[in-house]
Parts: sequence; C-alpha cells; structure tokens
Amino acid sequence: MHVFADGISKVTLSNGNLRILLTQRGADESTVEAGTLIIPASQVSSIMNGLANSLRELDEKLKESREQQTQQ
Repeated sequence: MHVFADGISKVTLSNGNLRILLTQRGADESTVEAGTLIIPASQVSSIMNGLANSLRELDEKLKESREQQTQQ
C-alpha cells in the first residue's frame, strides 16, 4: 500500500504506540488527512535511525551525482 503525504498534523503516544497523523495538501490549500502511521513505541528509535541513515545515504548519492554533472 502506498500513501502520499506532504505533512504531519499530529503526533501522539498512546497504548504503547506512536501515532503520526499524515496529511496532504488538498484543493484551495486545504489540509486533508492521508492516514495514520502507527509504530510500536519500542521500535520508534530503530525505525527513525534507519530512516535518518537512509536519507543521509541518499543525500550523499545526490551530491555525488550533482558533482559528476558539473564536471562534464
């Protein structure tokens, strides 16, 4: 399943789960709920670290690609 989100409207912790309410920008700049990402609290650190590391790696690749393009 794929969910497109371009914002977060609310983050809560309840019953041992982190709940992140995802939103989309709708018509006329309105905000529309896109879904809720639910992560067990015990896994939040691992998931966030994995996401941060993945984004760092992607950033490195993008920088390398830009540098190669400017050298050509």
